[in-house]
Amino acid sequence: MELPHESFTVFYRPLINICQGLPLGSRLTLPHPCKVESVTLAAKLQPDTRGTDFFQDATIDDLRLAAVFRRGFRQAMIQINRSLAQHDLSPLQYHLLLEAGAAGTEGCVQGDLAELIQAPEARVSLMVHELNARGLVRTLRAAPDRRMVRVGLTEAGCRVVEAALHAQRAALHQMAHDFDMPGVAQLLRGAVQLYLGVDIAEEGRL
Repeated sequence: MELPHESFTVFYRPLINICQGLPLGSRLTLPHPCKVESVTLAAKLQPDTRGTDFFQDATIDDLRLAAVFRRGFRQAMIQINRSLAQHDLSPLQYHLLLEAGAAGTEGCVQGDLAELIQAPEARVSLMVHELNARGLVRTLRAAPDRRMVRVGLTEAGCRVVEAALHAQRAALHQMAHDFDMPGVAQLLRGAVQLYLGVDIAEEGRL
């Protein structure tokens, strides 16, 4: 094993006999220190007194289940975002279109959209402006409060959302082929039990 090293610079001062032959009142001038060389010394390796095993307790099964579930969720989100990018939509824009479309012919108040998609109102206003410019949404100011803006889908916007939704389903369906389907069902059952405390198998739902 290669030991860690540290570099030191060594100085020396010549030895003199200060009691030899100096007249009373004489001033003693010491020579300047002289640099000898840089010396590399090997540092003493301290033994690692820690154990070789990491901590583990009864939560190991829950942690493993949560890790697998989170891994699968992350892979699914990557596939979803890739399918949205094919339609030139960000995840937040897609969510806005979904909420506006879910409101039907009445549309959704722009201020309510900010709360639904958990985004600042200024950001929502900008997205509505961008999507309106692309012909995917339209806005209306209804009486009696003309300050209230309602947002709804256009036919083109509905088609884009529909295509994006189908693209996501196709991507997730393709990803599901990489897993054993009974294993996925068991994973979902375990995830619901872990996060919600409900065993859906006992209720006959899985």
